[in-house]
Order: sequence, then structure tokens, then C-alpha cells
Amino acid sequence: MSRIVVLLCLAAMPGLAGCAAHPVAPRAAASVTMEPEAAWRRDLASADAARIDGLAARWRQAWTLAGRRGARTMRAEGDLLRADAALDHPALPPGSYKCRALTVAAGIVRKSPAFFCYIGGEAGDRVSFTKQTGTARPGGWLYRDTDAPRYVFLGAEQRRAGDTSLGYGTDPRRNLVGVAERIGPFRWRLVLPGPPFQVYELTPVPVEQQGATS
Repeated sequence: MSRIVVLLCLAAMPGLAGCAAHPVAPRAAASVTMEPEAAWRRDLASADAARIDGLAARWRQAWTLAGRRGARTMRAEGDLLRADAALDHPALPPGSYKCRALTVAAGIVRKSPAFFCYIGGEAGDRVSFTKQTGTARPGGWLYRDTDAPRYVFLGAEQRRAGDTSLGYGTDPRRNLVGVAERIGPFRWRLVLPGPPFQVYELTPVPVEQQGATS
């Protein structure tokens, strides 16, 4: 009987000396590579993570909140208030920026007077953001997002304009989160989903004026 089995194996697999002479090696298990967690996510509170991850929904909510009257103003602002306006290459060059803020409230879009912001040089995987003048006082760090063409902002409402001593998480009541995106040549925006929903427009100050505002 065993001779018949061997003959059958040889007939089915020509060129082999026998069924048992060349055992089939077990297939290696597929390896799984875990991507390292982004630095900005490690200390992010769950509620703030939801604000970042749900930003598309918050854009829709802002348009609904603005109502018919506010929506006309938002449309007039073009790419600044268009949810899908983000472009590639979002890096912000260090230096002073001329800024303005728009706040979406019920039935209206409030516009602030112009003020100055400052983008610091790179420190590892982040750059600093400071609002230098004006009444609102956001300040903190912008982290490059590896999953989208944008930076993620983690900061706080500072005690005074130009200050950055309060970091994200120091006082949860002051925490601020958002995203920074490039929306045109030499034009960026910082979106703070709030509440309230705010958008900052950032345009670099000309080189010859940088010393006067930095």
C-alpha cells in the first residue's frame, strides 16, 4: 500500500524524489508596522481631539449659524471662509504677519480690526504662534500634521498680547486648538473651531517692515 502512495506522489510531482523528502516550510506571519503617534495628539484632551477630527462638521455648523445674512459675508470672503480651500505646502515662514479675525455668531460675522501676529522659527516638529497686538490673546505651537496639508494649533488664551507663557494644558479653561492652512500665495488662515468659531487671516509683513513689527 505504501508503495502505491509513493508512486502516486511521484506521478503528481515530477522532479521530486518523494513526498516527504522536501517538506513545505510554514508561511511566515505578516509583520505589522505601527505608525508613531503624532506629537500633538499625545497631550490632547478628548474634547479637543473631537474638535480637530470633526472640523468639517464644525465648518457646516458655522455656515448654518451665520444664517442668510452672515452667509453672504462669508461668501464674500472667498477662500478664507471656504472649508475646502486648503492647499499643499502649508509651511509658514517665520516672521511677522498682518492678521485679522472673523468670528461667526448667530446671524452675523464679526470682523476685528487689523493686528499683528508672529511665527517663530522651527523647534523640532513645531513652530510658535503669537498674537502680538489686539484684545484676544491666543498663543501656542503649530505642529505639522502628517495626515493632511496643515498644521495643528495647540495653545492657550494668554494673559496679555505678545505672551506665550501659558501652554496648552496649563489651565484647561484657557485651552485653544485649531488648524493652520495655506489658502493662496503668501496667504494662510488659522481656524479655531471654538466655540466661538473663529478664522484668522495671516499675510506676511513685507521684509523691509519686519523689524518694525517683530
